[in-house]
Amino acid sequence: MMSKLLIRKYKKWITPLVLVPMVALTACSGDDGKNGDDGESGDINIAISSAKSLQAEIEKVTIDESLQVSFEFYLSNANGVAVSGLADVASISTLGAGIAKLGVQQRRVRPLNEADSATVVTTAETDLSPQWTSYINNVVEPGDVADNDLEEGWDKHKGTQWQASIESDCKEACIEAIGNGLYRYTFSQPLDSYSNIDGINTEYNVENIHRVYLELMPFSDADISTMLVNTTFDFDPTTGVSASAEDTRVLLTAEQSCYRCHTNDLSADNRLLMHGNKRFDYEGCVMCHTSYSGDPETGVSIGMASLVHKIHKSDYLVIGYNGSVHDYSDLTYPGDMHQCQQCHIEDGAPQANFYQYPGQETCLSCHEKYAPDTWNGTAVGLFHDRDAFPDAWAMSCSGCHPDSHNPLGSAIFHNATVSVTDSLIEQYQFALTDSVVDEAQDTLTATLTFNQLSTNPDADPAIDNLWLVASGNPQQDVMPENNGQRKVWDLVSSSEDITLIRESSVVTVTINNAGVADLGLNTTGTLYAKVMVCGDKLTGLAASCEALETESSIVLAEVPADAAIPLTTNVELYTELVNNQKCIACHDEQFHQRVNEAHSKISTPANGATCGACHSPQVATTLADGSCQSCHTNDMVKYMNATRKHTPGDASIKSFRTINNSLGYRELVHSLHANTRTTKGYTGSEREAMTYPASANDCRACHDEGQLQMDTLAAQDSVIVAARDATLSGQVSEYSPTVAVCASCHNTEASWAAHAESFGGVFQQDASSGAIYQPGDESCQTCHGEGKSLGIDVMHGLN
Repeated sequence: MMSKLLIRKYKKWITPLVLVPMVALTACSGDDGKNGDDGESGDINIAISSAKSLQAEIEKVTIDESLQVSFEFYLSNANGVAVSGLADVASISTLGAGIAKLGVQQRRVRPLNEADSATVVTTAETDLSPQWTSYINNVVEPGDVADNDLEEGWDKHKGTQWQASIESDCKEACIEAIGNGLYRYTFSQPLDSYSNIDGINTEYNVENIHRVYLELMPFSDADISTMLVNTTFDFDPTTGVSASAEDTRVLLTAEQSCYRCHTNDLSADNRLLMHGNKRFDYEGCVMCHTSYSGDPETGVSIGMASLVHKIHKSDYLVIGYNGSVHDYSDLTYPGDMHQCQQCHIEDGAPQANFYQYPGQETCLSCHEKYAPDTWNGTAVGLFHDRDAFPDAWAMSCSGCHPDSHNPLGSAIFHNATVSVTDSLIEQYQFALTDSVVDEAQDTLTATLTFNQLSTNPDADPAIDNLWLVASGNPQQDVMPENNGQRKVWDLVSSSEDITLIRESSVVTVTINNAGVADLGLNTTGTLYAKVMVCGDKLTGLAASCEALETESSIVLAEVPADAAIPLTTNVELYTELVNNQKCIACHDEQFHQRVNEAHSKISTPANGATCGACHSPQVATTLADGSCQSCHTNDMVKYMNATRKHTPGDASIKSFRTINNSLGYRELVHSLHANTRTTKGYTGSEREAMTYPASANDCRACHDEGQLQMDTLAAQDSVIVAARDATLSGQVSEYSPTVAVCASCHNTEASWAAHAESFGGVFQQDASSGAIYQPGDESCQTCHGEGKSLGIDVMHGLN
């Protein structure tokens, strides 16, 4: 590909010897549907009317003595070929620009009554983190709201607010062409001519780093995914050129943070594209979503930190354009909101650690709900209550405001659980290094090699559980009772059947009366292990688990073995079909707490006991290694809601356990993430519907390339669940394995059931007389396996 520099500098007077290869290179310019043409001056470019993609790079900003600002930008297609003709477009659909300075945080006037207002004090001098202040701001008043179904009191804090903004009306009058693909945008007013609002310091200071923002969409019918431009440029006003990374403010990168769960595909329905499908660039967002901006109808902050925190806490109601209501109370967040580094990734951006510095709206976004009735509405009025925050005040001011004594500030408390967990993982990390099954002696012997171990695991007060899980063949001709092909032992339970022998950091475990015949070992068998360890958030050290129920500072951390291993030398371990790191990207490392909570919501009809009371779901090691699937098998619903201790039987399948409420792992995960899962079956109340921030058909959000070949799927047993129209227990239907996976999302069966059945599939077959599917009958993978002409990757638009 020809470099941008060559494309921009190329002239007709270049010698023929050079001309031929350069034209050849230009002819390879990719997906624009038209090669770069020579303009009148000989420059290579493409007309904006023919361009299929756009990108812009701001190169220089000029602020003259009258404070008139202009910036130059290079407009090109995705291959760097200059795009001409923007200044000649009669009516540009979208063209906006903003400018902000980086300096002392500006305070938002929170809606208070007159008596409270007298107690408000500013603490700007303690805010070490600089913030963006826009030169373009508006005073906004509450307007009419379109939704009349809001709960009473939603508008109790309504009132006049400030809002940072950009200019978007100037368009063609503010832009001029100055070269091949080069344009100059000149703001419509000098900096000191925009609205001067008391309380917002918009005085120009040449010593402040500044940022300009450009948004551009030339035509209303252009493809948003390739033609919408959002870009920013941080610069030093003394030179007009790019500011150094250490002098600006970039707290996170969207690729590392936002796009781990959300999609960066602007063509997707669930894209992060806001404000009339105009804006997606995070660094542009923060120029308007400033610390002082608020929503007049509700009185809530629209500062970026407060907005993001409260949305992910499902605690945000804001009124948008034309009185439209945006209510995020139903949003579900799959991570831990106390774990700051879910989004604020260490070293992920130049100012990644700035999140440690307190800001009024940032801190109140979570802590406001704990405020007493007498609270005056300010951060000072809340956090200076020594009785309410004794741990922070024990550290004096540095309990919130970072200094040399505590450079983390309040982050030392927010990250305490993560910090002690990381310490415990490092201390108790171990590997499964050997496994031997002796069916004649009915024993299982395993070797656990720890990085460091100073005492026997059963004598260590910091170890709550040391789980060992053996998962055998889930498709035996005669299944053992109670899902018995899966065995679970707590190695520190003092059972007479368990022997531990330690030599330095190596522990040999022997389990007698192991029931290994139930494992049904044939081709697959997997051994998992995990230690549950207690730690103290205050000290960051391991602590006795006896204080787990009485001391709030004691937390329980999970430390899985480095990897699962085969149960014996002649079988293979479970083949991972999901990338666990992709699961962690949204769900975080410490997912077991939410797994336990999910299991505890379901009660058995007999005595109200929860599933977790017996099954200890915290034995799962990762979301992808088969440890979850070892329990959530194809026929798990047979073992649920039975009349006698999970004795298997189709008659026990409740009427709500349809394919979209199955407990098989594949169908469970797919229906949850596609939001096609029914919410019935929970004692007391129905489960809330889940929101998923990516496209449900984006298999790559979970699966790596090569994990969708479907080569072993057809060989599994069919799935027996309740019929879709079932009203009584035992009214059951059968789905062949591939069909079951597809049906968990694609529940418009009339459009594809006949096709599946013609290739050996079984779809919603009456199973009252038993299953008819024979493992191996499906041939779906012949056409739909990954890499095939009609592969699932092709059908889902992944290629």
